[in-house]
Amino acid sequence: MRKLLAILLYSSLLFSVSFAQQRPHYSQYQQNMSVLNPAVTGLYSGMDLRLGVRSQWQGLENAPKTGYVTFSTPLSFGGDMANYRVSDLGITEPQTKDDMFDYTSSMSHHAIGLLFLSDKTGPLNRITANLTYAYHLAIGDRSNLALGVGLGVNRLGLNAQSLVFDEADDPVVGISNEINKYTPDLNAGVYFYTSTFYFGASMQQIIKNRIAFDGNFNTGKEVAHYFITTGYKFWINNDFSLTPSVMLKYVNPLPKAFDVNLKFTYRDNVWIGGGYRKNDAFSGNFGFNVAKVVAIGYAYDYTTSQLNTVSSGSHELTLRVLF
Repeated sequence: MRKLLAILLYSSLLFSVSFAQQRPHYSQYQQNMSVLNPAVTGLYSGMDLRLGVRSQWQGLENAPKTGYVTFSTPLSFGGDMANYRVSDLGITEPQTKDDMFDYTSSMSHHAIGLLFLSDKTGPLNRITANLTYAYHLAIGDRSNLALGVGLGVNRLGLNAQSLVFDEADDPVVGISNEINKYTPDLNAGVYFYTSTFYFGASMQQIIKNRIAFDGNFNTGKEVAHYFITTGYKFWINNDFSLTPSVMLKYVNPLPKAFDVNLKFTYRDNVWIGGGYRKNDAFSGNFGFNVAKVVAIGYAYDYTTSQLNTVSSGSHELTLRVLF
C-alpha cells in the first residue's frame, strides 16, 4: 500500500512539474528578488523585511497557494567595516533623475538573511527555511557585484486524509493524517547592479533530492531551476522612470520560459506595470511607498492557458518594511 501511496504522490508531482510548480511563480519578483536569488541578500541599506502571499488559479480546486517571509541585513564587523553602521552599507534607490548624480556603489560588505516559504498544492505542502549569505563587492564608483548562497531544509508534507480512493475501505486511507519528508536545500546566485541596470543569474534546488515516501520508489525527484533576470531603468524626466525587465527560466525537461515586464514609476513612491508570462498569463500590478519605510504591492494575473476555463486568475500581495 505504501508503494501505491508513493505512486499517487508522484502523479501529483508530475502535475506540479507540468506547470513548473516545484518552485512557485512570482508576478512581483522585482519587489523581492531574494525569493529567486540569494545574492540579493543585504542589497539595500538597513534591515529589510518582506512578506508575500499568492493565490494561484482562483476557482481551480487544490490550486497552489504560496506565502513567504524574507529578512536581510548588511553586516559591519571586523577590519575596515568595524566602525560603520548597517545603514552605511548597501544602496538606496534614486528617487529622481537628479539623485542619480549622487549615487555611489555600496562599500564591499557581507550580508545575511532568512527565507521562509510555504507552498501548498492539493494534498502536498512544501515548507522551506533557508539561511542566506551574500558578499557585495564594490566595482568602481557606481556598480557592485554580489555572490550569494542559501542553505536550509525542505519539509515536504502529504495530507493523506485528503486523498480520494475508489474503494472507501482501501487500507491506505487508514494511514496517519500527515506524512513528512525532510530534505536539504541549496541555492546559489550572482547579481550585478548599478543605479539603472541589474543582471542576475541563480540556481535553485541544486541538490536533486529524491521525492518519495516509500523506500523502494526511486522515480520522483526534485529538479534544478535556473533563472536569469535583467532590467534597465530609463528616466523620462526628473520624476518619472520606465523599467523594462526580463526573466528567463529553465526547468528540465520543460521548455524554456520567460517573463517580460514593464514598470512605470513616480519618484519611487508610486508604480504601475504589467507583464506577460509565456504560455501562462498576462499580469498587471501597482504599488506605493509610505514614508520610504513601508511598501505595498498587488498583482493580478489573467490566465491565458486552457486553465482559464476553470480559473478566474491569480492574486499576489506583497509588503516591505525597511528599518
